[in-house]
Amino acid sequence: MSAYVHPTAVVGENFKPAPFTLIDAEVVIGANVITGSFVHLRYAANVADNVLVGDHVTVHDSAVIGAGCVIGDGAVIGRRPVSRVRDSDGSPSVSGAILGARCIIGTSVVILGGVRAGDDCSVGDGSVVGQGCAIGAGCSIGRNVTIEPGATVADGVSIGSGAFIGEGIAVQGDVPEAAVALPDPE
Repeated sequence: MSAYVHPTAVVGENFKPAPFTLIDAEVVIGANVITGSFVHLRYAANVADNVLVGDHVTVHDSAVIGAGCVIGDGAVIGRRPVSRVRDSDGSPSVSGAILGARCIIGTSVVILGGVRAGDDCSVGDGSVVGQGCAIGAGCSIGRNVTIEPGATVADGVSIGSGAFIGEGIAVQGDVPEAAVALPDPE
């Protein structure tokens, strides 16, 4: 099997899918996009020009991947939390993730729905970014970092490998490796 591209998907010039790529309905793919094997671009995902997607990657519904991004093997972009898959009216409860231009997403990274990442960010291998987080432009997130839902990271901040950023925390300056930031008790 080569790639399956739904008839309603819009595909730009020079799209190079590897075998077993699956493109769902209403997906938009820019020019010069390369996908690895076993990639799934789900309903209404939008992948801009010059993006490289590794093997075994899932880009969930309505996620946006900016121009020039590189997505590592096994990454999951825009995943919805299992406990809140749909609102009572049946609509998705969390919007898709948005990655700015030239972001580098490492191997086995999970970025949940509602995340907004600015241009030129990097997220290291094995990291998890919780739903609704805002990651500023030019941020560097190390390997195996956990950022809990609703946290914000200012432009240009570096977060060291193994750090844990608690729910709702606003990070304004660099965070050393293996640091833990927890919200103030109420």
